[in-house]
Amino acid sequence: MDALFKFSGVRCGGSDRAFTFTLHAGETRLLQLASKHEKNAMIDSAIGEAVCGTGSIEIVRGDRRQSKAGAIGKLGERRHNSGPMPLIWQPVSASRPGRVAWVAAHGGLISNLKIWENVTLPQWYHARRDVIATEQSVKHWLPLLGLEPGDFAGFMAAQPHGIEPWQRKVAGLLRALLQMAPVLVVDATLFEDVNARLANCWIMALGSCAAEGRTVLAIADRPTALPWEKLGE
Repeated sequence: MDALFKFSGVRCGGSDRAFTFTLHAGETRLLQLASKHEKNAMIDSAIGEAVCGTGSIEIVRGDRRQSKAGAIGKLGERRHNSGPMPLIWQPVSASRPGRVAWVAAHGGLISNLKIWENVTLPQWYHARRDVIATEQSVKHWLPLLGLEPGDFAGFMAAQPHGIEPWQRKVAGLLRALLQMAPVLVVDATLFEDVNARLANCWIMALGSCAAEGRTVLAIADRPTALPWEKLGE
């Protein structure tokens, strides 16, 4: 599996515990922290909005190119490089916008924009994707997030204040999934106060996202029912 996201000796929010791990394509992982303050500070650092107290958080930028010709052997033969390309890492705070998507605890929507505008705004700002392709992606993800097909149009045309709290969370998830970022960070509080069917739908959808070559990191400050492997244990 390809490495995508790396924590090296990271401490946030005044914590005395440092975290070191690497996340790979296809992985869904849970980072359990001791307090809400530490969780919020870790999320801000993971998405590049702040610098962690100590240590570094890096995202892979690509492969470092190397000559295919390789070295010359003792008998004059040319030896080709066949090993894996070394990776180029960069601080997440210096990476291109949109490389890390995230889902806030309650959706994180802009109150004066319709749901369609909320979920597609990063598309135009970061990636400028085709409208038809975006609509197809919306139709793909909404049923996986637990919405019935007959509710799609009304949901996407609604204002955030006109829908249920769980629907605002769906919109936040949808926005992050549409970004197709290599890394997706989730505030695990998102899974609180929703029924088991919805929570299971969201877990499966995030697993599908990871299976497409991405990685998903949920960050929690209290026990959660998420079935993902915990980091640091």
